[in-house]
Amino acid sequence: MEALYFFKEISKIPRASGKEQAISDYLVEFAKARGLKVVQDEALNVVIYKPGTAGYENHPPIALQSHIDMVCEKNVDTDHDFDKDPLKLQEKGEFLYATGTTLGADNGIGVSISMAVLDAKELPHPPLEVIFTSEEETTMKGVSNLDTNLITARRMINMDSGSDKRFTVGCAGGCRFSVTIPIKRHKEHSNEPVAKLLTVRGLLGGHSGLEIALGKANSIRLLALGLHALKEQINVGIITVSGGLKTNAIPREAEALITVPKSELAKAEQIISSVTSTLQKEYRASDPDIQLKLEDAAFSGQEILTDECVKQLMSSMMLLPYGVLHMSHDIQGLVETSNNIGVMTTTDSSIRLDCALRSSVFSRRKLIESQVQYLADAIGVKVEFGDGYPGWAYNPDSPLLAIAKVEFEKLYKMKPEIEAVHAGLECGFMMEKFPDMDIISYCADIRGPHTPEECVSLPSFEKVWDFTKNLLKRL
Repeated sequence: MEALYFFKEISKIPRASGKEQAISDYLVEFAKARGLKVVQDEALNVVIYKPGTAGYENHPPIALQSHIDMVCEKNVDTDHDFDKDPLKLQEKGEFLYATGTTLGADNGIGVSISMAVLDAKELPHPPLEVIFTSEEETTMKGVSNLDTNLITARRMINMDSGSDKRFTVGCAGGCRFSVTIPIKRHKEHSNEPVAKLLTVRGLLGGHSGLEIALGKANSIRLLALGLHALKEQINVGIITVSGGLKTNAIPREAEALITVPKSELAKAEQIISSVTSTLQKEYRASDPDIQLKLEDAAFSGQEILTDECVKQLMSSMMLLPYGVLHMSHDIQGLVETSNNIGVMTTTDSSIRLDCALRSSVFSRRKLIESQVQYLADAIGVKVEFGDGYPGWAYNPDSPLLAIAKVEFEKLYKMKPEIEAVHAGLECGFMMEKFPDMDIISYCADIRGPHTPEECVSLPSFEKVWDFTKNLLKRL
């Protein structure tokens, strides 16, 4: 298979995100060796142009798009330098792996199929504009810096999502935002205060976009519920709070260092036990092992948050939008808009909550941003919004999708699945740059992406290669 040959070739070239100079230069030389026009920009994007074949010269051009970087992860016992060593490929049954490292099938599959199309001499196709972008896995720097003057095509095939049975036709945009509460403290005034660590453990967590619809518990929100239950009946003080590790992950653990009057310790234990029992029932399907506990902690007279600061903290933890906020009206079961409270940290001067807001509809995203701003203003805290990234709205009238569906059914005697994803893709940036672009996305079946267990199904790889050739003939 021609595409597999090129996959093996690029696997010899280090291509970590942010370190794509070698693979970018290789693609430039690849184009020049075949007499094809090529442009390489400062972001290390490469665009290669190939004229249409006989009879296709005047057809509208089609863009093929994939990213050249890969996630570089390895097992602890693997001796591999991603800056200089080639990947060591191995076949196990019908799957292709790297040895002890990520494979880079994400998105080497798309890169190698695009190269095979460019290399083919007998394949009928319209004029091609083949776009290879950099830093997709980290900053989206490549696609966000792509010069629109380089692209005339208004039809595009992205090969970085979906599968050999499924077309992706939309993705979410979004932004990160943070809520910052200025810390004010005073001395603990209760009788015989005892320090306790209120912990939330046992949650499963998950991807804050792809798994937000599963209704999984959020440890930061559960910590707020535990603190609220205590404060309703006991004069507890709060010293610090923390939770979560990444903004784009549903947080699994959280904790608060608090003070409890010694005379109320037994009552506090009963309250937390009752809260745990209630939450275990509420989340019995998604997070059955939830545990809230009061653990011993050292207390050396630390100052606690003032009542005003506690009110701002609890308001933020309890009232910030969380979870699924809107569902799509176009695709059944697709989350349109969501927010994840991902990380909470305490410093000497402030408490900060970091959130990931996603939506495939820009106006919905802006509405949630406005609601968060109103909330912040009302409770007297600071909110800062990042620049964000654009979404890709599903177009049920896509001519390219219609042609792809017909070709798929003709080849495989079955209908393809149609999906949109509640996560960011480069297609969103392309739609922002080219609002009239018609896009579909698909790829081979990849397992374990971003892990050393990453592998690609070789029959699926060949199926996608064959489908791409047949689709180009129809365009």
